[in-house]
Amino acid sequence: MDVTVEKTVAVRGGSATARVVGLCLLVIVLDGFDMLVIALTAPAIAADWGLSAQRLGPLFAAGILGMIGGSVLIAPLGDRLGRVRVLMLCCGLFGLFAGLTALAGGYWSLLGLRLLTGLGLGGAVPNATALISEHASPRRRPLLVSVGLVGFSVGGMLCAGLAVPLLPRFGWRSLYLVGGVLPLLLIPVLWRFLPEAPAAARELAPGRSGGVRRLLAADLGPDTRRLWLGFFINMMVMFFLANWVPYLAGQAGFSAHQGSLAALALNLGGVVGPLLLAALCQRLDARRVIGTAFVLAAASLVAVGYATGSFGVYLAAAALAGFFVFGAQIALHALAAAAYPTALRATGIGWALGCGRVGSVFGPLLGGELLRSGVPLQYYFSGFGLVVLLAAAATFTLSARAASAD
Repeated sequence: MDVTVEKTVAVRGGSATARVVGLCLLVIVLDGFDMLVIALTAPAIAADWGLSAQRLGPLFAAGILGMIGGSVLIAPLGDRLGRVRVLMLCCGLFGLFAGLTALAGGYWSLLGLRLLTGLGLGGAVPNATALISEHASPRRRPLLVSVGLVGFSVGGMLCAGLAVPLLPRFGWRSLYLVGGVLPLLLIPVLWRFLPEAPAAARELAPGRSGGVRRLLAADLGPDTRRLWLGFFINMMVMFFLANWVPYLAGQAGFSAHQGSLAALALNLGGVVGPLLLAALCQRLDARRVIGTAFVLAAASLVAVGYATGSFGVYLAAAALAGFFVFGAQIALHALAAAAYPTALRATGIGWALGCGRVGSVFGPLLGGELLRSGVPLQYYFSGFGLVVLLAAAATFTLSARAASAD
């Protein structure tokens, strides 16, 4: 019997689900750490090497581009080699290249290492999501997937927390060393304690998934296109909000301190939203819950744009936008996991997330172009709100399969 199958059979039961969620949560925490570390170290790197603000932009983009590549090239390997093996591979990739970043000698080597780190980061989340969903019952799937994916924000907070003592004393390289060592230490733990789901252990095999062409076949194609549209639009809006809400608070007449508070409210809403929406998805049709969240997200975006007279209203609108936009995004992962059969799940989630990450590049860029064009503040948010309604329509019209088990 294959080693992976033996391990799977040995750990079947409720304890296996808790173990899978916990270990996948750790992977995603470290994924978030190594993705967001560049934002926290960029000022120190710029000061150390005398870089202009313009040269920092490609460093941020390199990680995202690497994640797009990882989503569409490495994530599908989980449908051939197994989720656990590919999760270990991804931890090895982003751990190795994050650790090597601590030794980077110049701008171009750092740029290349961020790109390579992104490849591992991009392949990890789709396979962790697939693994959690395959161990969860259909009713609990949205909640358990959301618990796992909240780890990305936890990783960002962990990185920020460690930056406070490490950056002043040991410099920016120390954070990359931590971000490199921890994923490598996790690999043997995953091999020893992380099981494949029974269905996956039976069905996954080299050459059986059919690749991206299978995602666009007659039976899966409509759901695939709707999921790609939903991921693209919502991640575009997410990254627009994350990058521009603090700055645009100043355009609305508020102080820089109030802008920081608005960013905090946005992210707090983004932590609470996924868990509450996932709890609703356990009791109601997930398509209806997430589609309604998109509609309410559109209303919240419009409210942010028009809340120029009262900071309290601006703060509440930002929190609601984070609640619904971030919450809907994480819940979309659970829909994607349910929409595809086991042998295509990692490929399906990976390509949907790849489309979303393309959107995440456009969101901040589009916000900057709108700012330079002099478009009134209300039009910024109202325009994005209207676009989110397209994501709502795509979600409402997903097939029943996306809200059930395979």
